[in-house]
Amino acid sequence: MSTSMLGSLSARAAAPGAAAGAAPAVRVAGLTVAYDRVPVLRGVDLDVPAGQTLAVMGPNGSGKSTLVRAMLGLVAPTGGRIDLHGVPLRRFRDWGRIGYVPQRLSAGGGVPATVREVVASGQVARRRRLRLPTAADRAAVAEALEAVGLTGRARDSVHELSGGQQQRVLIARALAARPDTVFMDEPMAGVDSANQQALAEAITRLTARGATVVLVLHETGPLEPLIQRSVVLSEGTVVHDGAPLAPEGDCARPGHDHVHPHADPAPPSAVPDLEVPRRG
Repeated sequence: MSTSMLGSLSARAAAPGAAAGAAPAVRVAGLTVAYDRVPVLRGVDLDVPAGQTLAVMGPNGSGKSTLVRAMLGLVAPTGGRIDLHGVPLRRFRDWGRIGYVPQRLSAGGGVPATVREVVASGQVARRRRLRLPTAADRAAVAEALEAVGLTGRARDSVHELSGGQQQRVLIARALAARPDTVFMDEPMAGVDSANQQALAEAITRLTARGATVVLVLHETGPLEPLIQRSVVLSEGTVVHDGAPLAPEGDCARPGHDHVHPHADPAPPSAVPDLEVPRRG
């Protein structure tokens, strides 16, 4: 996808995504998080309006991944408040509205799954218990696979794919559920230029239908035309909130591949890769 095309798509996506006075997709107030009593986030305040594409950025260890995990309930805050779509996180139950793309697909244990099965698993939270997939559900899975360029690999085991292709599967899984808000944690880490383009196209599809997208990024890179706002963290506090920052250094070079890791320090317990927790 050309830069000019991405730019025009971004301009369309920049239109307001919610009516005036509507609750933001995410509201964070006075959020603090600590691991083993060591502060990682310190009094973070942040509103993400519905329909916005937001990049959460910062150096390694700044707390950017921890912030998104806290928004999803994967990390317990030590203070402050988080609301999703106007509902306090502790009482939020409508997880079908939320999509999550973790940093990587879990490779350990379990029954081998095909690409299609993993993508379809993203719809479980939206379906009533024991209800079989409908024609619309199957069409959404097919559309999601097409969006990330994996239609031809639908029957393959996910463990036969490259790391970048597995990342595409996770993105398709989120797309298939047609969520209102999607969180992506370092989606460009370890991903080559072809997979970066697939990511850009998937984000374009989400924003075109008014979804809110929150991305944890080290650099905006090829996604820069799609980003409407960036929040930069340093040592657990917000040091910039506004226009996206231009790529710098090697990450600004055309064709740069984000193959370097950018994760925050991991919390004491492992974060589940394929499921947003159901609270309560």
